[in-house]
Amino acid sequence: MRKFIPQFQGAAWADGMRVLHAYLLPDLTVDRHLAQLVSACREAMRPFPITLLGNSRLHVTVEMVADTSSDNIGPDERAVLVDVLERHLAGAAPFRATAGSPVANKAGALLDLSPDGPMEDLRGRVRDAFREARGPEVIQHDGGRHHLSLGYSWATADSDPLQSALRRIAPSHAVFHVDRVHLLDVQFRERAREDGNTAWEISWTPVAAIPLTA
Repeated sequence: MRKFIPQFQGAAWADGMRVLHAYLLPDLTVDRHLAQLVSACREAMRPFPITLLGNSRLHVTVEMVADTSSDNIGPDERAVLVDVLERHLAGAAPFRATAGSPVANKAGALLDLSPDGPMEDLRGRVRDAFREARGPEVIQHDGGRHHLSLGYSWATADSDPLQSALRRIAPSHAVFHVDRVHLLDVQFRERAREDGNTAWEISWTPVAAIPLTA
């Protein structure tokens, strides 16, 4: 693995910049088996140069509002975005995803999500809403495979030992109930560490939560 650097419009994220995102946020008080899986993954990750995400920062990225940073999107535009999201998500029903197996990747560690069908349908609805509200430039990447982020690496390290440790976790899968999409104002800050390195840390401010009720 190598140091994680968040990206925006194909370039490194500017320290402190905020960007609107649609996320899925797990509720570990409901999904207890997912909580146990996440805890086991954290224990495997502790020896490695990874900033572990706390329970309140676990997330699945559905899509990013990539045409501009959030400081350029005022209250009226945000209200339009929420209204359009609500309309496009009105036909979506809650579903159960499977989180796992754990994967060590170039930027830290994650839990893959399956099946692809409901996740892709959800992403398609969010993308259609974003395009309707903000135009075609709002989507600027393919998104990749859906996953639950567990932590971000802050230095270079061999990921093979981490992957071996993650593979020993059993059970390696857990249910993740998806019943709403969160629109969040997401910020990344590059923080100094005591060892002289720096690490990117994520935070966010809620904008809206749209329930899936079909």
